[in-house]
Amino acid sequence: MPFQRPTLTQIVDRIRSDAESRYGQRVPRRSLINVFSLVCAGAVHSLYGYIEFVSRQIFAVSAEGAYLERRASEYGIYRRKATSAEGTITFSGTGTVPIGTVLQTADDIQYETTSVSDANGAASIQAIEAGASGNIPAGTILSLASPVVGIENEAVSEAVSGGSDIEDDESLRSRLLYRMRNPPKAGTKTDYVAWAQEVPGVTRAWCYPLELGPGHVTVRFMTDGATDDGIPSEVMVERVQEHIETLMPVTTILTVVAPVAKSLDMTLDILPDNPEIRTKIASAVRQIIQIEAEPATKVLLTSLNRAVASVEEVTSFRILSPTDDVEAATGEILVPGTISYE
Repeated sequence: MPFQRPTLTQIVDRIRSDAESRYGQRVPRRSLINVFSLVCAGAVHSLYGYIEFVSRQIFAVSAEGAYLERRASEYGIYRRKATSAEGTITFSGTGTVPIGTVLQTADDIQYETTSVSDANGAASIQAIEAGASGNIPAGTILSLASPVVGIENEAVSEAVSGGSDIEDDESLRSRLLYRMRNPPKAGTKTDYVAWAQEVPGVTRAWCYPLELGPGHVTVRFMTDGATDDGIPSEVMVERVQEHIETLMPVTTILTVVAPVAKSLDMTLDILPDNPEIRTKIASAVRQIIQIEAEPATKVLLTSLNRAVASVEEVTSFRILSPTDDVEAATGEILVPGTISYE
């Protein structure tokens, strides 16, 4: 049977019993042996706790923090670092904006130019702080931190994307377990999936050999959390393409492409019905879609039923639409859509 860590009370009783057997009689109530038993038991209990912690760090399924990083490094897998969002911005005015010019949003997220503005006033920008917080939609207004001669103080950005936070333990663990269960074989489907997931920001990936003909390999991936629907930006597609090209066999013709989003809209009839319950339902549906959705596959109606039923506050519900499993065509992937209520 597995080892059971003794409780503090059990350790105290064991030490006291051992002391009594050596003392030759029952320990008096006010004896120092009782005090020593409590002190020693506390130290031993702490040691048991440390041993229990160390035992969890031996296995990939339970290791954490630096210990998980050490286990992953044995397979050449390392925690993905945070990356900075990149994009372009267009300035108005007659002057030229130099490299290193700092701009900021109304929320004080700062960016700096990485190129000199061209004749049309366009320049490349990058978030100063790495992380997903640097991703902003097209049309966001950025303000110059310091004036530039001949340039208006405010400028409109294109979509700035590609920013990702440092990888958490569960994502690193998932990649490690995938590698352990799928050893490299010089360019199999699992290799391309693992290579794609090495790029910061990639959360899911799939490989489709021969989709475009002999010698071709197509890779699709998602960046859940970086965008509303998880569809990767052009910046991320370029990063994944460049990374895989450094690892794949030289004879392969690689195509990395973002899946085409297909919204999975739903109509529900629920009891009771209030904004809080609707929020929980939306979260549950989003989670089940992220788990089950893959390009050119379906999300089962039973899975949608299970997602709605998982919200404890819902006592009765009907899914009015869809009425059957929802399927995506080649290159498409189902993403959470609009949930209507009747």
